[in-house]
Amino acid sequence: MGHCLLAWPKVTRPPNLGGLGISHLQNMSSALRLRWLWLQKTEPEKAWAFFPVQTQPQVKEFSAIAIVTEVRNGKNTLFWTARWLLGQSFEQTLPHLFSSVAARAKKKTVHAALSDGSWISDIRAALTLQVLLKYLQLWELLSTVQLQPEVGGTHIWQFSASCPCPSCNLAWS
Repeated sequence: MGHCLLAWPKVTRPPNLGGLGISHLQNMSSALRLRWLWLQKTEPEKAWAFFPVQTQPQVKEFSAIAIVTEVRNGKNTLFWTARWLLGQSFEQTLPHLFSSVAARAKKKTVHAALSDGSWISDIRAALTLQVLLKYLQLWELLSTVQLQPEVGGTHIWQFSASCPCPSCNLAWS
């Protein structure tokens, strides 16, 4: 392995700050992969959207935090992992219940989970009292969800001015 003789933090600075203005390739790579994850959600009809995006865990976590979904028909929104109900994902808000869900079921869409109630059978592990309480709370929340079959879902970048999240105040405890 070679050793770099350049001071990359200085080289990547803008020229007006004494650097050469060269982009930091690792940051650019992360930004590109984040963009690919965004495009998979916002343009699922494209042929390349089905290819898996290999990225660092931090980029996937940032994507999960940054993207909020307005479900509507629920056909392009993941039931267990997307932030679609009150601006939160079940993975974040119901971690004990989420850990009881079968791995392949975590790829189920909102439409598929709600249309036949199959989200109930996704829960495989034994239910503790805490998990059972969260399950009942989720059941009650889902009873109010109405899908709009004629309208596709919308994904919103949370860090834009149009995000609905600041008004979301969900307490799962």
